[in-house]
Amino acid sequence: MVRGTQNGRRVGARGGAAVWAALAVAGTMVALPAASARAQGAGMEGFLLEVPVGLGTPIAEGGYERLYDPSLWLGLNLGYLFALGDRVTIGPALDVQYSIGNVQSDWHHGDGYEDDLYLGRLRLIGGARLTVGFGSAFLLMRLGLGLDYVHASWDDSVYREDDDDSDVTLGIVTGLGMGYMVADRIGIEFLLDFPVGFHDEDRDDDPVDWDDEMIDILASLAVSFVL
Repeated sequence: MVRGTQNGRRVGARGGAAVWAALAVAGTMVALPAASARAQGAGMEGFLLEVPVGLGTPIAEGGYERLYDPSLWLGLNLGYLFALGDRVTIGPALDVQYSIGNVQSDWHHGDGYEDDLYLGRLRLIGGARLTVGFGSAFLLMRLGLGLDYVHASWDDSVYREDDDDSDVTLGIVTGLGMGYMVADRIGIEFLLDFPVGFHDEDRDDDPVDWDDEMIDILASLAVSFVL
């Protein structure tokens, strides 16, 4: 009786262990495809919130390029990504970009006096965004069309009054980047954008003629959240 009871317990223990092992294997088989799908880019599906910070530098010809150095730019990008296969997501996006122009050197207006000069560009761009996943890493591309607003102000010498001027026009942004999902819904990205503002303002009553294409290169690091 004692031996039989011990054998029964051994058999029961072995049977219980076998059941738990089978459940563990089944759970692994279910979890692996889900993890694989998420790693291939499915984790990028959903509402997107992206916060980039970086440097912008002008590359257009003319006074805009000659006057300004690389400067700080800030952004806020919103969108919604839909799955298009296992690796690809695509969807609409809204980008808000703000660049602050740094003057290369103290600006002189031909009279030997230094002037404090400020220039800022604000862009509101709507467009599309495409991401392609490679494991936890991904590539992204985007294209947008919207408004490019530029505003300049200066604090002149004692011989001239302070003044400012602004202009708003059509703007486009093309961009690309790469990123890595550090968590299920959080990514770190490197972005490279090329915003263009097609300014063509030339009025006699304005102190500044915005009559050139204003082109920048924006390089930034960003944190993205997929909700």
